[in-house]
Order: sequence, then structure tokens, then C-alpha cells
Amino acid sequence: MTNTLNNNLGLLKNPFSKFSAEEEIEYHNEIFYEPNFYQTLLDDLKSGTSRFILGQRGHGKSSIIHKLKNDLEKSQILTIIIDRFDEISLENNKIELLNLILQEFVTKYTLFLNKNKAYLKKLNKEDKEVLCLLIKLFFKPLTKSEYEERYENLKKIKTKNWFINLYNKIVKPTNSLIGTGILITSKLIAESLNLNSYETNTSYTDFLSEMDNINTSATSQERELIKSKRHLKELLNRLNRISKKTYYKSSVVLFDKVDEFQELNQDINKIANFTEDILTDTELLLQNDIAIAFSLWSEVKPILSKKVRFDKFKEIDISWKNSNMEPLIDKRILYFSGNTRTFSSLFEHQSDLENIISISNKSPRDLISCLSDIYDFQTSNDSSTMFESDSVSRGLIKFAKRYDYLSMYPSRTGKNKDVISMINIILRTRKTNITIMDLNSTFNQKTRWSQTKIESMVKYKLLVEDSKLGNNGEKIYSVLDPKLIHLIKRNITNLENN
Repeated sequence: MTNTLNNNLGLLKNPFSKFSAEEEIEYHNEIFYEPNFYQTLLDDLKSGTSRFILGQRGHGKSSIIHKLKNDLEKSQILTIIIDRFDEISLENNKIELLNLILQEFVTKYTLFLNKNKAYLKKLNKEDKEVLCLLIKLFFKPLTKSEYEERYENLKKIKTKNWFINLYNKIVKPTNSLIGTGILITSKLIAESLNLNSYETNTSYTDFLSEMDNINTSATSQERELIKSKRHLKELLNRLNRISKKTYYKSSVVLFDKVDEFQELNQDINKIANFTEDILTDTELLLQNDIAIAFSLWSEVKPILSKKVRFDKFKEIDISWKNSNMEPLIDKRILYFSGNTRTFSSLFEHQSDLENIISISNKSPRDLISCLSDIYDFQTSNDSSTMFESDSVSRGLIKFAKRYDYLSMYPSRTGKNKDVISMINIILRTRKTNITIMDLNSTFNQKTRWSQTKIESMVKYKLLVEDSKLGNNGEKIYSVLDPKLIHLIKRNITNLENN
């Protein structure tokens, strides 16, 4: 059915089956819609200037992060994305995050050197000693499949089938087939780069000499180095200087998806505490040639601004206009149709297109998700050459009812499941402009109960107080979310039972 529908719509395949940048890596550059600020942001990071990227969920922060990575790497910038935080403490975690940054940088850089060994000739003895230490401390063991994926994604400055040669020479397997259980370790990497001869017990004695009661054994030195914020930052700078001697011009760290870390429970106070330790380190953020771009949920900024110097590091606010939505989705439609269809050409009536853009609330992800529901309903009549109004109508209702409201409204208590009950109260009033009397009469409650409910709804930004008063001088509160407005206009009174 979907193949027939795609053929009749002039599409190569369903353009709305994937909603995230991670799922669309293979064609992300082709469908990326460049915001006005993008080139400025890219140039700032290239020059070593750290930036904050702030935006609502679904507004494309991850998409921008992935595009930045691709474009920075084209400009010879050593770039990593930090978006997994499983082993990081929820507070006071700067040392852990610095270790994570170094793990990713060292792993990526040493794999690059393994792919382009000629660049090792540009390093002197001291550089190689430091590199050997960095590999021992921070190289992240990889499985064969992980290694192959990372290795193949690196720029091929000099093509060489190093992977098979490494195993045949060092591991010496009984045959050329490599077992999937074998790990590529720091020892293996160091041997492949002929760095073991540079390993000494005096590496970084300039750091260690300032510490009291330090053992001279390598194990003790390593253990002390990875515990020190100052030493970790110096190691990061040394790695950057080494990489600049070979191929790279500078380094960039891209932080993403902090607010999606499961342990934080979407609680904005927990998210703020999690990021505060590293974001208040102005020395780290201001260092030359290592830029940090931190992608953050905009709801977290008011809490962080009490301690984080947003005045020192320019913030990029990802906020779209309704006028951006059609050209943004056009890039996707053009790609999936082989440049034969546009967004507007897929609909019978202009009003259908306008309703879709309105309910998406300036969110690219919501726009794609909404169109996915419409597409699904259209498969029941796959002979059509466009999305029929009935499919649009049914798709809009399904999208608004199934929407993940819990993930979109920030929790200030760690528990935001009451958002759904508040939404159902709003729907039950059947009004887009609500007064305390409306709640009193709908639920047969007293004013105090209704006032408390409305205060909570305003706090969660479900309602906003209108500047005008009602006919009897009462306050009026307007529903903010266009999805809820749409459901009210369609007489949907509950997210679950309709």
C-alpha cells in the first residue's frame, strides 16, 4: 500500500517515517534547512569561540549539532559530539566530563593517525611521549564493529587497508577472519603507531612534581592525572597542540541531548545542576583553539543564568517562524521526490496546509510527526495523487491526541505527570479562553480549587493571562498550545477516551 501511495504521490519513499537527525544521517545534509544564524555559529566555532545553543525540544538542536560536525570536519577541525552521559554523576561532575571529552578526542585522533600514519612524522619525541600517555589514559576500547564504523567515518587523507594489516601483524590470528569479540585496546593502538618505545615513567613530571606524596609508578601517576581538573585541561590543550601539528586546525566539542538524559527525569533543576559545574568554568570555555558548543533546552536558561556567564558567551536562540516551516519541509519533499514535488503541491486545499503548519507550533519535528500521521491515514486510499482533506483532518486529531506532552513541558518537581490531568481539565471546559468561573461551573468546584488549577496551568505555560478582562471584570486565560486549541475546536474532551 505504501509503495502504491508513494508512486502516486511522486515520492521515492515515505519522507515522514523518521523524525530525528540521528536516523537521517545518510541524507541529513541534503534535507538540512539552514537557519539565518548558522554560518555565524559555524565561523565562531572555527575560530575557537564557545557558544550556547538554546531552543525548545523538537526545534532542531540535534540537527544543527550534526550539521556543524560535518561542516567543521570539512574545515579540518577535530570535532566530537558528547551526547551520552550514562556514567556521569548528576552533580559536581566536571572531572568526569573532562575525562569523557578526552576519551572521545583521543579515540578519534588516534584512529585518524592509524588511518594516516604519515602525519606521525610531524611529531617530535616529546609529542609522541605525550601521545603515548594520552592513549594509555583515555583511549576507549572498541569492539571490531565499533572500530570499523568509526574508522570508516574518518577522513581518508591517505588510503590504506590498515585494519587487516594491524591484526595480521600484531594480533596474528590463525586466519584473516577477525572474531567479533576482540577489543581494539589502547595497547594495540599504541603498538600499531610504534609508540611503546616512547613510554617513560617521567612523562608529565612537571605536573606531578607539584603534587604531594606522589608515587613514581606509572599507575599512580595515571590515577592522579585523571583526577585533577587543571591537569585534565592541560592534557586537553596538549592534545589540541599535537593534533594541530599534524592535520587539524583546532578542536570543537559539541554537547547535545543533556536534557534527554534519563536520570534527570526532565527536571529543569536537575538539568541545571548537571551542567552547572562545567558551564561555570570560564577558563575552559575561553581557551584558545578549543571551542565548546553546548546545546540546551531553553527552559533551563533562567535557572543557569544565576551562575553561568551567558553575557560572556553568545547564545544562539533557535526559534522558528511559521513562515520558515514551508521552505524547511520543502527541502525534505524535494529530496524524497527527486525534485518533482513541493509541500504545497501535496494538498487539495491551502487551508489544510495552513492547519498543519499551525498545529506544528513552529517545531520541525512536530511538523514531520504530524505529516506522518496524515500519511498513515492516506494509505487507506493509496490511489490519490495528494493528501486528501479527510486524511489531513484525521491525522491532525491523532497527532494532537497522541502527542508526548510530558516530554515537552518542563518539570520543576521531578514529577510532571499532572500535565496530562491539567490538559484534560482544559479540554473539558471546551473553551480556548478560560475563566475561574468556567472551571467552577464545569467541575462543580469552589473558586479556591479553580484558582489553584489555573495557577498551575500558567506555571506550566498551558495558559497565559490575557491583557483584557471579561465582561464582568474577571481575568481571562488563553490556551497557548495550538494542538489543544485544535482538539477543543473538534470537541475532543479527553486525551485518552475519544
